Amino acid sequence: MCKREDAVVHITKIENGKRTELHLCAVCANKQGALGGEREMNNMDNDFFRKMIYPGYTGEPIDEPQCSRCGMTYSEFARDGRFGCPFCYDAFAEEIEPLMRRIHGHARHVGKVPERGSGVFRTATHIKRLKQHLQKLVDREAYEEAAKVRDEIKVLERQRLQKDGEGSRD
Repeated sequence: MCKREDAVVHITKIENGKRTELHLCAVCANKQGALGGEREMNNMDNDFFRKMIYPGYTGEPIDEPQCSRCGMTYSEFARDGRFGCPFCYDAFAEEIEPLMRRIHGHARHVGKVPERGSGVFRTATHIKRLKQHLQKLVDREAYEEAAKVRDEIKVLERQRLQKDGEGSRD
C-alpha cells in the first residue's frame, strides 16, 4: 500500500466469485490489522490453517476432531500441513471444506490440464469447461453467445471422435 517497502503479506479474497488481491509490507499489514488484530508480525504464531477455518481463533485449546485410524489431531495437521493417513480426509472433512473454499474458491478439485498432456485429454477438458460456460450463459439468458459456444462444442466433439477413430485403427 505504501509502495516504499517490499510486500511480505499477500492476501487473496474470493467473494461471490470475484478475486481481489492485497499485497502489504509488514508495517502496512499491522496498520490494516491483516495479521490478526493487535499482534505484531514477529509475534505471530504459526497456526495458519486453524485461523483459515476459525477466523476468531485466539490460540486457546479447542475441542478438535481426531482421526480414528492414525490418531492425528487437527492441531497436528495445522502444524505439519499434511495428513497422517488417507482416513484423515474423512476425519477432518468438516474442517477441510471451508479451508479449501477460502484457498481455492471452491471445495471440489477440478484439476488442471498438464502442459504436455495429450491432445485428446486437453480437448476433453476444454469441452467440459465450455459446457460449464454454456450452462452459465443459458442461465443468464445470453442465448446468442450460448449458441456460439454450443457450436464450438459440437466442432470439438466431432474432432475428438475423428481422432478416437484414427487411434483405434492403429
